Amino acid sequence: MNKPTVKMDTRLIEAGFPCHQVGAETQRERGASSSLPPLYYLHIWWARRPLTPSRAAILASLLPADTDADWFLRQLGIERVEALLPRRDGTSEPWVINEESLFRRISTDAQGHECIEVDALVLRRVEAEERRRSGNRQLIQELTERDPQLERDPVLARWRSENNPIPLPEEGDRLAIQRVAADPAFAKERIEWEKARGIRSADDKYGYDRAYTKSTVASQATGLTVLDPTAGGGSIPFEALRLGHRVIANELNPVAAVILYATLDYPARFGLDLAEDISKWGKQIRDAMVEQIGDLFPASRLPDSEMAALKRHLRGYPDLVEQFANETLDGFLYCRQLTCPHCGGKSPLLNSCWLSKEGEQWGVAIVPDPKTKDVHFSIYRVKKDKGPNGEDPEFATVSDGVGMCIHCRQAIGEDEVKRQARGESNLGKWTDRLYCVVAVRHQPKLDREGKIQRYQSGERAGDIKTEKLTFFRPPNKDDLAALARAEQRLLAKWDEWDAAGLIPTEEIPPNSNYNRGHRMYGTMRWCDMFTPRQLIGHLTVVAELNRRKPRICSELGKERGRAVVTYLQFAIDKALDYNANQTMWHALRGVLAHVFTRHNFAIQWTFGEMAFAGITSGFAWALSQALDSYVSLAQLVKHRNQAIDVDKLCVTCGTAAHLTGIEDGSVDLVCMDPPYYDNVMYAELSDFFYVWMRRTLGDLYPGIFTRRLVNKLEEAVANPARDGSRRAAGEKYESLMREIFSECHRKVKDNGLLSLMFTHKSQDAWETLTRSLIESGWTISSAFPIESEGSYSTHVRDKAAAASSIFISCRKRSRGSLEPSMWTGFGGTGIQQRISDAVISALPEFERLNLNPVDEMVASYGRALRVLSENWPVLDGDEPVSPIRAMNEASRVVAERQVTRITSGRLKVDDLVPEATMALTLFGIYGFSELPYDDALNLSKSLNIALESRPGGYTVEGRIVGINQEAASQRRRTSREAESTGYHAPLIRKGSKLRLALPEERNARRLENPQTEWDVLQGLILAHRRGDIPVARAYLNEHADGRQRLILDLLHVWAEEMADETLRKEGQTMLFGLKRE
Repeated sequence: MNKPTVKMDTRLIEAGFPCHQVGAETQRERGASSSLPPLYYLHIWWARRPLTPSRAAILASLLPADTDADWFLRQLGIERVEALLPRRDGTSEPWVINEESLFRRISTDAQGHECIEVDALVLRRVEAEERRRSGNRQLIQELTERDPQLERDPVLARWRSENNPIPLPEEGDRLAIQRVAADPAFAKERIEWEKARGIRSADDKYGYDRAYTKSTVASQATGLTVLDPTAGGGSIPFEALRLGHRVIANELNPVAAVILYATLDYPARFGLDLAEDISKWGKQIRDAMVEQIGDLFPASRLPDSEMAALKRHLRGYPDLVEQFANETLDGFLYCRQLTCPHCGGKSPLLNSCWLSKEGEQWGVAIVPDPKTKDVHFSIYRVKKDKGPNGEDPEFATVSDGVGMCIHCRQAIGEDEVKRQARGESNLGKWTDRLYCVVAVRHQPKLDREGKIQRYQSGERAGDIKTEKLTFFRPPNKDDLAALARAEQRLLAKWDEWDAAGLIPTEEIPPNSNYNRGHRMYGTMRWCDMFTPRQLIGHLTVVAELNRRKPRICSELGKERGRAVVTYLQFAIDKALDYNANQTMWHALRGVLAHVFTRHNFAIQWTFGEMAFAGITSGFAWALSQALDSYVSLAQLVKHRNQAIDVDKLCVTCGTAAHLTGIEDGSVDLVCMDPPYYDNVMYAELSDFFYVWMRRTLGDLYPGIFTRRLVNKLEEAVANPARDGSRRAAGEKYESLMREIFSECHRKVKDNGLLSLMFTHKSQDAWETLTRSLIESGWTISSAFPIESEGSYSTHVRDKAAAASSIFISCRKRSRGSLEPSMWTGFGGTGIQQRISDAVISALPEFERLNLNPVDEMVASYGRALRVLSENWPVLDGDEPVSPIRAMNEASRVVAERQVTRITSGRLKVDDLVPEATMALTLFGIYGFSELPYDDALNLSKSLNIALESRPGGYTVEGRIVGINQEAASQRRRTSREAESTGYHAPLIRKGSKLRLALPEERNARRLENPQTEWDVLQGLILAHRRGDIPVARAYLNEHADGRQRLILDLLHVWAEEMADETLRKEGQTMLFGLKRE
């Protein structure tokens, strides 16, 4: 019996998706670490997806294509609230309000219209707004007087329109309120525009708080089911839950599965009240820990230099000195220390002697003792990049794995460093040496007259106001004695803790992609990643949590108790991440950076330790992080009318290739963020937390922590260590992804969608992912870029290579036959021509979306892949056509249109020799910024042009474009320096990056004898710099060979598209002069 026909309505994600606005807001969400969503600091998870694009992907996948774009943006929280100030002519002036005290004054009448009554506070805010606008109008006038051409600038024109004079209301007036879609893309444009001109206005460019904080929770359940089979850090299911959908979140990794419970289930189930329970039990654990190991962190009196500074500060109040004479410990810095194989001296390995470049700068000097062959450390303040005795904070005793003895100054080879790290050298094992203590001191604040400032009101009225100062000092005897006590105490407790199963003695797997960081340097077990004092701190809190766990679950109930224990373990995990011998000391900011700052286990020559039990307790900080993130999550899922029904939430832990318990054809949307090929080895990294989690959470999450380590065999990543080679890893990844996509195909309804986010890093990754989708029975219906920069001219376009996150939407393929389709066909009927036609027809839509050139090319991939996947498999003769070839065809069409666009129709691809065509196309898309070599390679293939490395003096022939390797000293050279050197080729390669050469970087002889139109253009610019218009005109007449008009067209493109304002004006001046007879 035939299946009934299923209506396939086009969705917003397939047509008209406002990706430039979503991308701009996404960048804003990720732009400031202090404003990240709470998911980010709840628990580390690698490559976690931002909330804004997650919500956008879900909404756009379920909404029809004709959804009003402004309404859609408002559902994301991209919304401004405007009060309308009436003018005498009957019109009104919008006034953006973004202040909680004003929001509270908004009321709604019986007809549902919002308004705000003008009272004294509202009137003051309106008057302040007029003063701000008046200042902006004055600034705009000054800018245009300095540069009259700005009068035609669209950014300035819009800025001016937003600063019209305000008609002042009177108290008692009622102002209508309107809610409109905001424009984050223009906000970013304004920011870049001001930055380029050295302006820093005080305007709130966005006019609303970050969208994820404002996006509303659904008022009622939708009845739709959203599945994320590889849910990871939980961003996608979190937003699906807030939208009122039934959510199924699956994750193979147990660490991520627990994160999902803590992100999705507990905040919605238990609300803000749970925070009190987390705080209560967390404080008990902290207090018990401090009581047991507090003596291992002894604070000292201020060192002489700091005491002298304090006395100078309090010279008018000598009686207060003693009150502020003690330090507060803040951290400890260690280095690895070897024994020199040449002289036997103790050789500490520091890759920098900087301690802090933030504020008051500090450095450390390694001072050798020729008698004892030992060293001590001297701390100094840095002035003008040097210490008081000429010390160099850039000095290092290790580089690229090779050490240098501070005594005899001979190199200590990389192999010997590793032997000592592993304890395999006859000179013994290296040690972790404490070389610096980070501390803070407090002192009274003084006013301008040198008098002590005190609080004037409140509970602290009369108390002295204080300020905190960070300083650095060498370790003293008390510090070293505390380390020795910690080592002895750990040894004494080892058997007891080991018998209780608390110590993570599991071996780090020998087949690891990160061997270079741990096993290679002697870290064989997970417990070896901590110094004795760090380990005793972590084990103490784990033991205290396990001791209290039965009482927590008894008093709070099983589910609530499990939630509290989970967040307390997250506090422990936070402490583990910031208190291990794999942390980094971030001298630029003077702070401790966590283990996974670099998402690997690379060896750290110097590392930091928290003051775990001191006044500024490291564990207390970790506990506050877990508590604060929980409170923020609970606030984000506050809901009306019980729209978030946690009973309809399903969190599972297992392979996405076999989703048990989900009925086939029951899912409305599969929305996922699949593992990105070989970017992150999640299982290998998460072992760091898993071995600790299973000791506290194993009994609370039955079936999740059954393995000794995380499951790596079924993880869908391209893992060379697991699979034996990069090629085998790629094949395994493709096979696993095909299984996952096939399972999704079974679970989704016939009219459902699969939407996924993909960060393309390489051609291999794109090929593997798209082929897996197509061969699993999916048709790719669209691709849209996200997280791209805005479209402001070329200032932002030059960064467009970063537009790497793509939304790909897919439908079940309806075509039953797998009879191959033909690539060329007859009379324009082949798949190649159909791809070209599909991309051309889509370009007007992309233009309406205001996409920049790179984004437009990515969006065209979706149209090409749709045609390819609908007609899969496709053959060109006997050769199968790959997804990459289809995307290259799309790139060709877009590139040809780009040339037409940037030349305003004056030029076509065929008007230029291939090398000039490639240079012009890259200039139109990337300007002079760097771009990935793979991107240029794909583009060149689409234009049937070969990228070839060529030596100096090569002859341009055939369809090639030459590439020269960048020399370190040749970037941004003058024309004179290019006389005998310089680049013959227009393209320069450095590693995996490529860029266009500037005119002054080109070889002078090449431009004196130009071979391409691009050569003539750059030679013309240099001629103008040598002798203005007469010399330029002579060069043009000599080398244009009757094609002066074409070269001037290229110069017009240069002047229009150039990012650098000086170079743009230079081009405009040349055009004006050369066009005059």
